[in-house]
Amino acid sequence: MPFIAASAAQSEGLTAYFHNDSVNGFQISDAYETHNMGLRYNTAGYYASLDLGIVSPDMHVYRNKFREANRSFGELITIELGQPQKRAGAAYYVRIKSSGQFGIDNMQDFAHRLLSLQPVKDVNHLVRMPNETWIGTGLRLNYNSNFWLIGDALVSYDAYLGSDSASVQAYAKKSTSGEYFDYIYGVGLSAIIFDEIVTAPPVKATARRMIPFVNFKIKFDAFGYDFFVSERVSLPTIQSDERMFAVLSAGVTFDF
Repeated sequence: MPFIAASAAQSEGLTAYFHNDSVNGFQISDAYETHNMGLRYNTAGYYASLDLGIVSPDMHVYRNKFREANRSFGELITIELGQPQKRAGAAYYVRIKSSGQFGIDNMQDFAHRLLSLQPVKDVNHLVRMPNETWIGTGLRLNYNSNFWLIGDALVSYDAYLGSDSASVQAYAKKSTSGEYFDYIYGVGLSAIIFDEIVTAPPVKATARRMIPFVNFKIKFDAFGYDFFVSERVSLPTIQSDERMFAVLSAGVTFDF
């Protein structure tokens, strides 16, 4: 799942955001993989973020206990601390992630009741992953380059190694400024070495090794605040699923 930590911090501020695959604008996925919301505090020297997330089976297939879930269900809390990215250079970060029963599934059930959707809490509990805590560290590297698909672009590499997962991601993006909006679009590829969350028991799904993705983002100022809306389209993290996986993200930054 994509974190706001991949964005460069230019000033001191607080960003509130969410990621959701159920309202992505392309398809109805109904909690296929991820719901996230969180806060990120930026300064010129470091950032700190707190993310609350859910990973869950495909609810269009896994409607009751007689269906087969394609992955385990989990409530996740992630804390990340690191250096903000710059236009060029390297930045380090550390990440702590825990799975457990934190009450995040209650918010999911509330949203389902509000939208007159089927309740999922009891069904998800049948395939809940074990309580566990992981720790890891990563390195992000930025540089400007002439990328073959989009021309002059900012190329980023992100290498992460932790007890939860190990991966390498390459991403090239280009920014265009308009009168009212800034547009950022890019393409990337994630190489997954292992992922203990995707493969968590009791379902033990097989993680996809290569995940290509495209991303489009709009940024704008309104009421004195900085807003963004983005869409990321990729293959799912599960090897057995070949469908398009789209995640809508949105957030607002309060500068100090």
